[in-house]
Order: sequence, then structure tokens, then C-alpha cells
Amino acid sequence: MKQWPGSYCDTSSGCCYPTYGKPPSDFGIHGLWPNYNNGSYPANCDPNNPFAISQIQDLVSSLRTNWPSLSCPSSDSSSFWQHEWDKHGTCSETVLNQHGYFQAALNLKSKTGLLSCLKSAGNQ
Repeated sequence: MKQWPGSYCDTSSGCCYPTYGKPPSDFGIHGLWPNYNNGSYPANCDPNNPFAISQIQDLVSSLRTNWPSLSCPSSDSSSFWQHEWDKHGTCSETVLNQHGYFQAALNLKSKTGLLSCLKSAGNQ
């Protein structure tokens, strides 16, 4: 799932940029959620597999750019990533470990190129 910073920040709650700076004007990742065939999804599948930033240290720079937290108060986004891992990522752990989960989300965002597609469609 992606989110557009402009619309997120335009809500009544407003937004706060991450402590490391304003994210790019691009769609950001909100999460990667496994779904059942009926459209529902599992959540909080394995409380015994906690988030560990050490497992994704090599991805942090890319996550900061592509998966920033816009929630207030400002943060380094790690609590957002923790929430997404705990709620959704642990439900994919039979296929993806923690590193694989975050890498898969980054890969999907990279392959999608949603902003480029919208810009191209607007020029036709």
C-alpha cells in the first residue's frame, strides 16, 4: 500500500516530517500486507518474532526515503516500521524473514513507479 505525503499531511491530524528531513515528493510505502483470497488479512501473527532494526540495517537509508513516517510527533520512522512488521510482516514470515519483508516492499515500490506512470498518463 502506498501513501501520498500531500494528502496525508492535508488531513485534520496534519503530519510531521521525520527527524532526518522532509521525504521526497513521491508516493511512500505505507505497508506490505499479506491477504487472504477473500480480501481479508491476518494480523499480529507472531508476537515471538519482534522487530529488530539490526536485521535491516543495510536497508535503513532506502527505507527512510521510501517508507517514511509522517505521524506526529516526528520520529526516525523505526516505530512505524516496527508496527508494520509486528502487525503484517510476522504474517508473511513463512515466506519472508524480516529482511525479506522490507526488501520485498522496497522492490515492489521500485517496480511500480507509480509517480512516473501518473506523470506519463497526464502527458497524453
